Amino acid sequence: MSTQVLQTKVKTDEFTSFLGMLVVLGSITMLFVALIVSYSILRIQSSMWINPGMGSIAFQLGVINTIILMISSWTYYKGQQYAVTGSRRKVRQWLGLTLGLGVVFLLTQLNLWRILIDSGMTAQSNIVGSVFYMLTGVHGLHIIAAIIALSWAIIRSTRVTGTVEIRPIKLVGLLWHFLDFLWICLFISIFII
Repeated sequence: MSTQVLQTKVKTDEFTSFLGMLVVLGSITMLFVALIVSYSILRIQSSMWINPGMGSIAFQLGVINTIILMISSWTYYKGQQYAVTGSRRKVRQWLGLTLGLGVVFLLTQLNLWRILIDSGMTAQSNIVGSVFYMLTGVHGLHIIAAIIALSWAIIRSTRVTGTVEIRPIKLVGLLWHFLDFLWICLFISIFII
């Protein structure tokens, strides 16, 4: 196979991968737009809506989770920078830290759920609980998928001797940063507005 044909195949594979990720992000966007619009309609129609207020444990854990995900976006960015320079050890270090922050986010979210359930707010108790658990649960499932994808990207990108394979890191980075932004939108919708 000639060098020119090989380069064309690599560019085609990169474009296809990027396009596939855009389709995934578009699908996730449509899902969450539908969920947030449903949430908004239910909230407007409800005569009494419970909003976790400032200073409450639920609000504080929401703030902590927001900070965790913002830091994880920064650590991902650092890992991606090291991938460009080819430092496999630094890539593993920074992206491993990102992965750990994702797990901490999920554990904090589970703790928030436990606190709310112990206080009587369950998915069955009222419409507020149903919507809250639906929005945060679907986001949590996407974070789990992103953690799995990130694990795959770390293994795939750093297993080969020589240069770091950047494409998996870039693709998973799009998903990771998108889910972080999505959480900020959910946090504002649920806890602030």
